[in-house]
Amino acid sequence: MAESRYRSQGSAEVEAQRRAAIPVTVAVVGGGVAGISCACELADAGIGVVLLESQKHLGGRVSSFQDHASGLILDNCQHVLLGCCHEAIDFLSRLGSLCQIDFADTTSIIGNLGEKLRISCSPLPAPFHLLPSILATGYLLTSEKFTLSRMLMSMMLHSPGKTTTASDYLKALSCPEGVTERLIEPVIVSALNERAGEASAKYARMALLEALVKSRDGYRLGVPKTPQSQWLGEAAKQFLSDRECEVRTGAKVKYVQISDGRVRAVELAGEEMLKVDYCVCAVPPDNLVKMGLEPWGGERLVWRPIVSAHLFYEEPVPEFEPACVVNEPFQWVFCKHADVGYVQAVASAAEDLINKNKDETLELARRAVEKVEPVLTKVALKRGIVYKGRRATFSTLACDAHRPPAQTPVRNLFLAGDWTDTHWPATIESAVRSGHAAARTVMMSIQ
Repeated sequence: MAESRYRSQGSAEVEAQRRAAIPVTVAVVGGGVAGISCACELADAGIGVVLLESQKHLGGRVSSFQDHASGLILDNCQHVLLGCCHEAIDFLSRLGSLCQIDFADTTSIIGNLGEKLRISCSPLPAPFHLLPSILATGYLLTSEKFTLSRMLMSMMLHSPGKTTTASDYLKALSCPEGVTERLIEPVIVSALNERAGEASAKYARMALLEALVKSRDGYRLGVPKTPQSQWLGEAAKQFLSDRECEVRTGAKVKYVQISDGRVRAVELAGEEMLKVDYCVCAVPPDNLVKMGLEPWGGERLVWRPIVSAHLFYEEPVPEFEPACVVNEPFQWVFCKHADVGYVQAVASAAEDLINKNKDETLELARRAVEKVEPVLTKVALKRGIVYKGRRATFSTLACDAHRPPAQTPVRNLFLAGDWTDTHWPATIESAVRSGHAAARTVMMSIQ
């Protein structure tokens, strides 16, 4: 894990005193992961921050809601981390939230007939650490196992072209169709939210190497044990409060006022004008336009949906580990609350689901759940909730030309968001990196 940039809780008071020596105010517009990470970085450097979020809660897409029927706080869509997400892990550690993320030593993939691949780490060093678990499995043919090992090593040496799709890249590396379908495609869909035929080979290669090859802990799946609103939104609010920074929820920014090449103020709903020295906009490109700003290339990004299904069974369900399911619209299944029969299924690359009705969607989710835990074929479904994120992530193919840096042509206006130029696909890791990059750029401008 990278060394943390954040100072300890005990030095927050010292930083509050230092803030008087840095007489500037930075408005961070947008309280999602990018905005939160930016605000925390600035606050920890002793800079005055006002975090403005239009919703009543922080978190953006990584948020939760209350299910009144059960009384539970449900995550809109299950977000996870991989062990290779080093900046996100370090960020949550400093928020005090990392203890709420459970990193598993084994990751399971379930095939068409219920066969299972359990990926786990051996004592061997990277890049050979996962090799014993792959060679020992009956999930792949013997020839496929050795071809997979050779292909992953070849990936380290051969970079694809900027406009090459992941499927074309895999064919060029002679990846067997069975390996693509039963292992590589599930990883690509999970990481990039699009299928190999549509995804960028550059980002697919990155995801595969980061997760499976580069480090011994890169493959480890981190699943939150508490609601997203708790380990992100509430933790961030406390972190900023400890550093005497202001968090304003329900604060919609209508317009960013610019004159003489500088941001002078942001106008909030209700005609309130907030004068600022610097402004970071941590919002999607279409929100920039609504605030009277340029999207700086972001308007040309293509967006991909994610769908999640919250299933409540008539009786408690057995505890089971999270699992990836091959050749199903819903690729991941999570046992959320076994005692109340609550399971969540998540569908990435969900274009085929986005317009389906609720009953059809829940039935497809059940099918994936029953492959993970067959005993649930005999348990009735009491009810279900479907969440659809139509603009969850952006398509990675040739996306780099449309991803702007943190610094804009306006001298004191900066951008953050997983869609900006972070060299990562749209993930929590990308959002954290973007927030940190924006904060660093602000601090360089102040100096």
